[in-house]
Amino acid sequence: MKVSTLLFIFLASLNCALANDIDNLQTTDDVQKFLEEKVNRKWRKVQFFEDILTEESSTYGKGKFIKIDLDNNGLTDLIINAKYLFAVTDKGNGKYESHFIDRDNFKGRNYTLKSIFYVDKTPLLIIEKYSAFNLEDQVNPKPDTLTLIFGEFYEYNSTPDHFIIDEIRFTTSYCFGTCPVFELIVSSDGTANYHAIKYNDQSGKFHTVIDMVSIHKLFDSINYLNLTSLKDQYHVNWTDDQTATLEIKFNNGQVKKISDYGMIATFGLQHVYAQFFEFRKSQKWNR
Repeated sequence: MKVSTLLFIFLASLNCALANDIDNLQTTDDVQKFLEEKVNRKWRKVQFFEDILTEESSTYGKGKFIKIDLDNNGLTDLIINAKYLFAVTDKGNGKYESHFIDRDNFKGRNYTLKSIFYVDKTPLLIIEKYSAFNLEDQVNPKPDTLTLIFGEFYEYNSTPDHFIIDEIRFTTSYCFGTCPVFELIVSSDGTANYHAIKYNDQSGKFHTVIDMVSIHKLFDSINYLNLTSLKDQYHVNWTDDQTATLEIKFNNGQVKKISDYGMIATFGLQHVYAQFFEFRKSQKWNR
């Protein structure tokens, strides 16, 4: 009897030890406190579950949170569908990362979670645009299917491309403000040339060899975009924003060039752009 009691206590304590902070969340107040104290202390002034325009009765609707392992690392992650739609992933050792699906800009692009299903144990999120002010977004909304890959949410692609990329050129334009204006050219061997034109931490022309982990991530994420389905030009319906131009040269001589005014054409493109912005700070540049 004593042995079975001790075994029960041991197993109970083991389960508690294996459970992370997210596993213990039961209410929206718990989630709010977790976001403030564990994820980002700057969020203390943000009330995620207040001022929601319309709470939805569905399982995944506005005002809800969902516990799920998004990146298949065995740790429970969190999806918050409230004032904003975003996820928090548990990276272990008390470290968390946030991944926003809403894409706020001059007019804001907000989304709501409609469903979750699995393909080969990989969770896929079905989302739709959500707005109480834009009727166009409410009439026959077009859903997107997202998956967490390369550390961010991309449109799900069951058959990624295997293009061999020779060179990528990424440029940004001026905007009404202090948007960083630069050009960055990256070759397949990692050699890169960076021209910091305006509103960057430094100015002038630089070169370096980007680490291969970052190069592989960049090329793999581009091959995941389903390039042949993407248009050559995108634009938002407001003014004074920035344009990104992505030009990809393949080893067969073909070129894919995308001009994106507003820089939010697709979730995947947005995260590819972010990698170039990050290169400016993460790499050691030489004049």
